[in-house]
Order: sequence, then structure tokens, then C-alpha cells
Amino acid sequence: MNSQFKAFRSFKTLSVARVSSAFSPASLFKAGEQGAWYDPSDLSTLFQDAAGTIPVTAGNQQVGLMRDKSGRGNHASQTVSSSRPIIRSSGGLWYLEFDGVDDFFVTSAINFAASDKMGVFAGVMKLTDSTLGVVAELSANIGSSDGSLIVTAPSGSASASFSAGFRGTVRKDRTSPLSYAAPFTGILSADGDIAAGSTRLRINGATVASDASGLGTGSFGNWPLYIGRRGGTTLPFRGYLSGLIVRGATTDAATITSIEKLLAAKSGMTM
Repeated sequence: MNSQFKAFRSFKTLSVARVSSAFSPASLFKAGEQGAWYDPSDLSTLFQDAAGTIPVTAGNQQVGLMRDKSGRGNHASQTVSSSRPIIRSSGGLWYLEFDGVDDFFVTSAINFAASDKMGVFAGVMKLTDSTLGVVAELSANIGSSDGSLIVTAPSGSASASFSAGFRGTVRKDRTSPLSYAAPFTGILSADGDIAAGSTRLRINGATVASDASGLGTGSFGNWPLYIGRRGGTTLPFRGYLSGLIVRGATTDAATITSIEKLLAAKSGMTM
């Protein structure tokens, strides 16, 4: 067992079995909201091949397909064997390990054009602060793609931080304080509202950065979602992913808290 794996286990304080069944992320999509919900703890949604013919049955196997549980069919896949994350298990917890070299998933284009509001939620453990790593990015590059988003861990080279950015026709990034040195487990919640011009980043239930200086105009776009690497070519994430939800709608405060508690439990934390 490597040292990073032991570090992840050190954060485990709550068994997933004790999480209340009262809340399910499926409820986030009942009104037809666009988005995706990925749950590495549900092995029935994971396959070793991109075609979905070889089920994941145990830890330490490659994952070539991660099915979307939102009901929208936005499955994430990886056709190249060497670029597939590995499913790991520790103390009843399940998570995907991204190697920080070339591991990533990508979806087909997800059409968020009906919404100018977005929420993204992730349970992550970043294992390095050496270089910027992309946890998730809607489009191949937010810098040139209107109607997109990005979540990073860390937010830059030699930076003990996280960040989330949203873009209408103008990009705004919210970056955490430099107080989250790797290895660090974080439940990241971020929301962007193009119409209101607002952006916000929460870590482990607390708002760490927010702004209302404007995101330009328009709605979110029709882009692929990349998980673990920018455009499948640069800025690879080195760390663990225990859950990811992307939702093209406003999410109220009580529901955000429920999402955070669920992801915390799946990441081995109490919140």
C-alpha cells in the first residue's frame, strides 16, 4: 500500500453505510435539469473498457467507462488503456485514482444551452501542489470557450489551493486561500450564474471565495466534459475522485448542504 493510499485512509472518519438514505442526487435532475452524476462507489456503473462490456468487479482495476447516474446519459469514457484511472478501495470507501500524467475521462457534448446557471460538486483528494491539475472542465479550454466551467486542484504551480471558474462571455475564477496543502481532502462546491454575474467556491461546507463582478452574457454551452485533464492533453490531475456532480440549474442552500454531506461521507469525512 503506497503512502498516498495510507494518507487517504487517514481521513476516514465515517462509514458510507451510515449516510442517510433520505437524499439522492437523482433528485437534482427530476425536473429535466441537464447534467451528470458520477459515483465511483457504485461498481455497477463502472466498466474496464470504454464499450461497457467488461464490468469492474474489484479494486485496482482500470476504468474505461463511468456511467452517468443522472438519467441524462452523459457517460464518461476513456478508449486508451494507459490513460484510464484505477478504481481503489479503502475501509469501505471507493474512489478513482488519477495518475497526474495522462489519465482522464471525456463525455460527448452536453448541451447546457437552456441554462445560464451552473453548479459543480466534487469529492477530491489532491496529492500534489506542484502543478495545476484539472479535476473537471466543460469544453477543451475555458480560456477560449464561452459558456464553460473549470475546477482545479491545485489552482497553479506550487500552490496549496483549489479554484473554480465559470465563463459566459467573460471568465471569472474563484481561488481558495493558500492553506490547503496536499495531501488534502476537499468537498468542493462551486456555482456560477451568468445572468446575476456571480461566482462562488465552497470547500468542506464553507465559502472561501465569492464575487459578483460579472460573467458577461449568454448561457452555458454545448461542450464535452473532461474529467482529470484539460482537453485530454494537458494539466493532468494527480489525486483521488470519490464523486462528481454537474448540474445546469440553481441549487438552493439546503440541497448544497445535502450534496456536500453525501460527498463527504463517500470521501471518508464527517461534515
